[in-house]
Amino acid sequence: MLPWDGSRPEVIPQLDELRIVGISASPRHGNTEILVKEALDAARLHEGVATEFVSLAGKKIQGCSNCRACIKKGRCILKDDWEELFRPLVDPVPDGVIFGAPVYFYSLNSQARCYMERSTSLLKGLFFPECATKPPDWTRTAGGAVTVGYDRNGGQEHALTAILQWFLINGFVTVGGGHLGYVGAPGWQMGGASLKAVAEDENVGLPSARTVGIRVARTAMMLKAGAPALGELARSGSPGAGSGSRQEEK
Repeated sequence: MLPWDGSRPEVIPQLDELRIVGISASPRHGNTEILVKEALDAARLHEGVATEFVSLAGKKIQGCSNCRACIKKGRCILKDDWEELFRPLVDPVPDGVIFGAPVYFYSLNSQARCYMERSTSLLKGLFFPECATKPPDWTRTAGGAVTVGYDRNGGQEHALTAILQWFLINGFVTVGGGHLGYVGAPGWQMGGASLKAVAEDENVGLPSARTVGIRVARTAMMLKAGAPALGELARSGSPGAGSGSRQEEK
């Protein structure tokens, strides 16, 4: 039996409320938003999980211009909506993130790419000791991906992989969509142009989104439950323990 079906007895200590953030990178309030919210609803089935939803629809997000001003300033100097939209991922760092994007030309849309790429302004402290800002620590944050394409095989897996690559590069602990969505939740518009078409994708899109939501929640629980043990290992001098930058739980 698979461990996710509840058949394996687990002992999870009492935890504080978990916070999971869902992001829809679509320029419209439609299919991607539906799939992200489906995953968030599934995550909330677990007691103690609170969710927050962020939409990029109607927002202005420029791409990174590599001006390098963030090295001295400690933040991005471009004036648009990115800082406000990205704040839920850093203030405070959440326990889980579910990132959703529509498929454009077999990959992510430009809003999703710009949103991700601008995070480099927060990471300069990894490379430049003179940087004024300490990089966020996502090593105890679970991440899952959902996408929506017009065609059944229109590039969903490529877009999912791009999201997961961003998660992995930045230290997130990633989850997949099981043996249905594989690396995430690959929704599709059922051959129609409706903004609610994915709500009919009961064979793959919706059930794999629910799996992503459940796995993000359960992985976040395990990461939070294991944090004190990692702190003990770090204090004991065990190699590789406590390598993240979050303050160790006492």
